[in-house]
Amino acid sequence: MKLRHVLLLVAFIATGWPTAVVSQGGEQSPSFEDASDICSRCLCTAANASTAVLGYDLLDCSRRNLRYMLANWPAAEFDPDDPDREVVFTLSGNPIGRLQQLPATRNALVFSCRHCQLDQLDGGLFIDVPNVYRVDLSWNRLTGGVLAGGEVFRGQFDGQSLVQLPLDELDLSNNNISRLAADTFRYVTGLRGLALAHNPLAGELTGETADALATLVHLEVLDLSFLALTAIGERVFAGMLSLHELALQGNRLAAVPDAVYRAHGLVALNLAENPFVELHIEQALPNLRHLNVSSMPWLGQIVVESFANANALRTLLCRSNRALGVFDMAIFSQLPELRELDLSHSELKHLLLPPGTGNFSNVHRAPVRYAPQLETLRLSGNSWHCDCELRAALILFGYDQLQPDDSDGGDGADDEARCETPYLLTSLHLADLPFIDVCDLPAHEDHRGPSYEKPAFLRPRAIFLSLLSVGIVVGLGFVIGLAVVCLKRKLNHTGLTGFTSSPVRYTSVRDSTISTAYQPQT
Repeated sequence: MKLRHVLLLVAFIATGWPTAVVSQGGEQSPSFEDASDICSRCLCTAANASTAVLGYDLLDCSRRNLRYMLANWPAAEFDPDDPDREVVFTLSGNPIGRLQQLPATRNALVFSCRHCQLDQLDGGLFIDVPNVYRVDLSWNRLTGGVLAGGEVFRGQFDGQSLVQLPLDELDLSNNNISRLAADTFRYVTGLRGLALAHNPLAGELTGETADALATLVHLEVLDLSFLALTAIGERVFAGMLSLHELALQGNRLAAVPDAVYRAHGLVALNLAENPFVELHIEQALPNLRHLNVSSMPWLGQIVVESFANANALRTLLCRSNRALGVFDMAIFSQLPELRELDLSHSELKHLLLPPGTGNFSNVHRAPVRYAPQLETLRLSGNSWHCDCELRAALILFGYDQLQPDDSDGGDGADDEARCETPYLLTSLHLADLPFIDVCDLPAHEDHRGPSYEKPAFLRPRAIFLSLLSVGIVVGLGFVIGLAVVCLKRKLNHTGLTGFTSSPVRYTSVRDSTISTAYQPQT
């Protein structure tokens, strides 16, 4: 009896037992896209090694309404066994939802699946692609739970352990990642570029999320923009000795985080669009060359002396800071290598001169520029008050000798750098100010000018006569009205009512006794 049951079971498996892989949710795993005619639906371009115009193979399947991953590579157009060839493969713009394992290839691979509505990633996504270098999964619906455990980036097994993927750059921006597990990147610790911008990692960057980032000790570029961060764990960047570019733009940081000072190799730092009130660099950043502190709505003070901690700075972008009314040019005494200073589109009115410099009232060009290394000074889009001190600052730094401001594109874009006050100098280009003697102008000049003459109706005599005429007319009207009232009362008392009006009396015709012609017959 038992043998009969076994034979029936074997027969059932051989004839009709379902062989498809079943997912954890109980649903049959989806099929793959047929790649036999994929080049008729997608753009397939092979590298042209002879002319070096296109040094890689391109398989562009973006916006082709594909639902699944390709089953294999188009063999006629690509050689998947050549490790010296680079392939750029994109599925961007397709409603895939669940990203399956990529087809096997030994080519150097760059993969993109942006705007694919991804909310699931299969484990071992790149297990058969041992030479994947760049992956872009931005603008999807991925969460930290999908990436937890690191299985997505699991590599091949070499007999003793899992091999790390040689992934160089990973873009996870614009997803739904609110936290990261500590082991998220355990198979791609060699990452050199990571973008997490525009994810809901709000609050403090600590705990497991901080631990996950701390494992990426080879990072060179890290984008943490627009995450609504209020604080960053002090040791997040401590092990990133190669980190040279850090973007913290668009967060809720009120000061430079202490964690930033642990990244001693930092070259470029973007702190724009944070709610700073005061900019103070408290600790040394010896290798910092590029600093962006633009678009800070409450930044009203810059501690110039603190820039001694970043004395290697060459580019300072401080534009669109509407609370900044004065800028101290003594910052150049702390930044001897500063070559580019952008102060455009703020509310600046004055530039404070460095201590110990003259006002250059009798010359229009300084014998020696104060900061000869300065190449670009952008001042457009401000409300400049063109006085003697501003003129001296422009002469001291040789503003008319610097490179033209082309930040807004086109020729002559710096025409926006003009005087707003005083009235006589309104719209004067700042480059022309050194050639005009403004030191003798009154501090509070009447905008109407010395030859201004009031119109006749605004002169004191005309105003007095107008008021007098109005008073006489009102007085005469009051006297005449009072006389009429008194006269009527006197006539009423003497019985001379004929001279006065009397009320009209009405009589009904039906009740009248004047005539009986209209009386009803009884």
